[in-house]
Amino acid sequence: MAGATLTRWLHLGHRWLGMALGWLVLCWFVSGVVMLFVARPQLTEQERLAALPAIAADSVKLPPLAAWRSLRQPGWPESVRLDAESGRPAYRFLSGGRWSAVHADDGSVIAGIDPDAATRSALRFARGGTVDTVTPVDYDQWTVYRSHDARRPFFRVELTDGRDIYVSQRDGAVVLDTSRGERLWNYLGSVVHWLYFTPLRMQQPLWRNTVLYASFVALLLAVGGIWLGWQRLRWRRRYPGGRLTPYRSGWKRYHHLLGLCGGVFVLTWLLSGWLSLAPFGLASSNGMSREDARRLAGGALTPAALHALPRIDADTRSAEWLLFAGKTLIRQSKGDGTSSLSGTDTPPTSALTRADIEAAAPALRPGVSFDSDWLTTADEHYFPLRHSPRDFPVLRLRFADADRSTFYIAPSSGRIAHYRDRRDSAHRWLYQALHRLDLAPLVARPMLRDGLIIALSLLGFGLTLTGVMLAWHRLSVKRGGQE
Repeated sequence: MAGATLTRWLHLGHRWLGMALGWLVLCWFVSGVVMLFVARPQLTEQERLAALPAIAADSVKLPPLAAWRSLRQPGWPESVRLDAESGRPAYRFLSGGRWSAVHADDGSVIAGIDPDAATRSALRFARGGTVDTVTPVDYDQWTVYRSHDARRPFFRVELTDGRDIYVSQRDGAVVLDTSRGERLWNYLGSVVHWLYFTPLRMQQPLWRNTVLYASFVALLLAVGGIWLGWQRLRWRRRYPGGRLTPYRSGWKRYHHLLGLCGGVFVLTWLLSGWLSLAPFGLASSNGMSREDARRLAGGALTPAALHALPRIDADTRSAEWLLFAGKTLIRQSKGDGTSSLSGTDTPPTSALTRADIEAAAPALRPGVSFDSDWLTTADEHYFPLRHSPRDFPVLRLRFADADRSTFYIAPSSGRIAHYRDRRDSAHRWLYQALHRLDLAPLVARPMLRDGLIIALSLLGFGLTLTGVMLAWHRLSVKRGGQE
């Protein structure tokens, strides 16, 4: 009796939860496939460099220290760059979570730009075009992410060919470009998948809780469905006609059979999606800490690192001041994507050597032994995907500490490209592997991975669609009865 009552309540819960969340789960399957091929709008480093003009070496009259002092800000900058995006060389300083800029030819501070200056920056970036409108923007669908906070607010320069280019009102830097097709596909992809609707996404705690609870309820929906599906399956005492399922035909039969075939996949997919938000700290990923970056750098930028006038090489589009093991390095990036490193008193080189990185490595985990090896291809934790390229080669440093800390150091910049430890295992296998099928054999065969994800998504789509049709039929019958 108690078992029958429990089954009855499970059946009712499954039915009504399906009515409430079926359309959302259906959209998750469709949007997931879209995201497989279309990334959310972002300005890549390659795009940024390709659009920048070369810096004329003789136009840089001031060292970065003199330019920084023009801002009259306390302390020292966290990051320093030099480019000629506006047609004039300018230092860009990140301090206190905000970017500021000073012209490198006369020391004048760029204290905000007007719509005309934003238009010129956008047209230089786009290499021509016709402007439709220029709109001031604090937040919109494509700039709602916190990664844009340092350069907020923006001018959105809309071109007649459908491109939108976002220019920072603070320093005139182009921070994002989108196309009409990119925006359309992202409304069908990342916006729906992650519920990235601007008013909701602006409220970070509310957005996180909404996605967290919706995915958890969907997870309960799948658990209940699998239980009910297996309970109604008969292997020995079959239903009339030798059927395994009690349903002769129609949406119920399809839903039952698809649930038996794809229910476990839907369950693991919903579970891993829920865990991606690290509820209660489950499957969380620590990532690289600011302290680790500071240790490898050997400190923070100081006047000694910024006092010298830089030697600009031919075709340099952007220069960045770095610290590595306490030494100042200037990374100069060219339009073709190549770069060089040079010190204040050392000749340029394409990258740090293995010996350079190994000499600096003990600062990451003082007193702990480590081994190192070059990676020219992916391993199980550091691998490229279609929308997430990786730097190669990298030097992998594996420390013998309790956390099994592992660092991947990019010799082209001396920065930590990736970090993992034993606490990342749950995130790696319960989210990346289960939700995205980021398994080494599949990552090495992207077409196979894509095909498998599409096939499983179609199975989940079919299962969810039959459930939605059943819910629609149920509501239609109730509405017809009331009439």
